[in-house]
Amino acid sequence: MVLRSDVDVLVVTAIKEEYDAVRTAAGLSRWEEHDGDPTAPYLTAIYQARTGETLCVALTRPTQMGGRGTAPIATTLTNRLEPTCLAMCGVCAGNPGATAPGDVIVAAPAYEWDEGKYTGDSFQFDPQQFPQDTRWVRAAQDFDPSSLPSYGVATEDEAAVWYLERLYRGQDPRTHPARRRYFPHATWGTRLARLESEGFIAWRDADVALSNAGRRHIQRILYADVDGPERLPFVVVPGAMASGSAVVVDPKIWDTLEVGQRKILALDMEAATLATIAHERQVPHWLVVKGVMDHADRDKDDRFKAFAARASAEVLLALLDKLLVASPAQAGAAGGIPDEVRHEIERQLRYYWQDLADVVGVPPYETRRFRSGDEPHELWAWLEQRGRLSDLPGALDELGRPDLADMLRPHV
Repeated sequence: MVLRSDVDVLVVTAIKEEYDAVRTAAGLSRWEEHDGDPTAPYLTAIYQARTGETLCVALTRPTQMGGRGTAPIATTLTNRLEPTCLAMCGVCAGNPGATAPGDVIVAAPAYEWDEGKYTGDSFQFDPQQFPQDTRWVRAAQDFDPSSLPSYGVATEDEAAVWYLERLYRGQDPRTHPARRRYFPHATWGTRLARLESEGFIAWRDADVALSNAGRRHIQRILYADVDGPERLPFVVVPGAMASGSAVVVDPKIWDTLEVGQRKILALDMEAATLATIAHERQVPHWLVVKGVMDHADRDKDDRFKAFAARASAEVLLALLDKLLVASPAQAGAAGGIPDEVRHEIERQLRYYWQDLADVVGVPPYETRRFRSGDEPHELWAWLEQRGRLSDLPGALDELGRPDLADMLRPHV
């Protein structure tokens, strides 16, 4: 039996802080509670995209983080709501060689890093990877976060704090992935000269080190910074996100992960679970977006946690705004068929397009060419190109959807 669903995206978060960040980032005052099933409560709201289109967003969270906590509620609600996209945002650990705290990582691919075989002291990696759609990867690569509320260009004073903290953490500011965000072209020399003149840094053995005054200065700043930053010059980067079942505090974890996956960017606990559910339940799209709160090392703390949750929620909604609202599956209709009619029919058929393709006689070699996640639109375009949109009402009746057939009949 064909089921009707109006939910465009189901957003799952692992903890309440991430859940609240989505509600804040969406900027919506009216959320409808759905708690008929106490094991899988959720909220829904209509999110206004920048294009003027709307997305129906469902939001939920488990009672405990991790894949085992996420899987039951995400699976239950995916089956019930049949979203176009299954999504997640929140926080993760980032590779210190490629990311800075506050950066936002888009999982591409997602996988369980501890799948494989242990033999004595060795481990043979054998993960099942879930790649991201190339169009969605390109959108993440091209995404500019500068218009988001959490983004801010670093001032000279903020750059000074950033530099002193790097020295305090034993990191090399020259090779740090965020250096150019804090020291734009031609500012390095003058800003370091200022720090030296203020007595915060000094030359030692052909290198720069913190002075005693500089160490006391940065220690006081870090001690006072209990709330973390409000804005940062962060970047959005797609890359490999590895999931595991435990919180990791081990600086050597990145060397371990890179044995099985080059250019690993992030470590979390749920991304692979979400991608697996989307794959198994044949959800058209999945998207995991997480902000870097630490590097899984011994300096791990919660200073960047709130910022990472907030920034990841803003990026997630902005990407969905771009990818779902402006995707081919929701493009305007041609001819005399109103946009809203075509949009609704394509949305209702996102899980049942193959049945309709069989009824109207689309050959399998043609359906194999349809773009993954946009099959309803591809099917519509196939019929339109052949002048066969008039076949749709009868086919929809045969499929058990007279409501959609009646919606279409006045226009074909």
